[in-house]
Amino acid sequence: MKKILFALTVIFSAVLLNAQNAGTITYTETMKLQLNFEGNMPPPPGLPTEHVNHTILYFNDAASLYTNDESKNEGDINIDEISEDGGRMILRMDAPQNEVYCDLKNKTVTRFEDFMQRKFLVEGDMKTLNWKFTGNQKMILNYPCMEAVLQDSTEKVVIWFSSALPVSVGPLRYYGLPGVVLEVNINDGQEIITANEINKKVDASKIKKPKDGKKVTQEEFQKIVDEKMKEMGVEGDGHQIMIRIEED
Repeated sequence: MKKILFALTVIFSAVLLNAQNAGTITYTETMKLQLNFEGNMPPPPGLPTEHVNHTILYFNDAASLYTNDESKNEGDINIDEISEDGGRMILRMDAPQNEVYCDLKNKTVTRFEDFMQRKFLVEGDMKTLNWKFTGNQKMILNYPCMEAVLQDSTEKVVIWFSSALPVSVGPLRYYGLPGVVLEVNINDGQEIITANEINKKVDASKIKKPKDGKKVTQEEFQKIVDEKMKEMGVEGDGHQIMIRIEED
């Protein structure tokens, strides 16, 4: 028993010695698209089956910012189709323009949400989600990671985090764990967020709190979303990519 405890202490100490309290991480968000068209309307040719968004997490021991990587994203997807009767249909798939800023000192979070062409700043406390640690381990980008599964949720969420990066941050709302979240799997691959590169340096000037948008609480923002989704006949409040179809 003493040998086992000694071995665990040595391993844990080694992780702490190599701990990294600041850095820049690039991610890829991949979401499968499930589109239903009314009536017998066929889907436009060339319509992608998934949407890929590139993002960046800037962090230190005081704050973090998760935002789009505009240098890699190709922008909105546009499909322009001419029908047999000469009509024209334009399908526009708008990439999400969201940011998440965490103030680790004051335990607050500010999210910039671009919803239906309206800008909001959703403010509130950093709430720790209920996670169950499975004991499973794997390596991601040469960092040892541990698995956790979200409890008390309508979504099935599995994340991998590394205590070698001992800052409680991650992509989107997945923060509050004893290490940076490097991978998120939502609903068995319906949406996957994966870290691609970890840089030990960070430009602190990038970690800025969003300021553009109407300030609302999470409850107020959720009410706005629910009312709009009901108006559009859309169920659920999961991750959304807005698609507009215009006909001439």
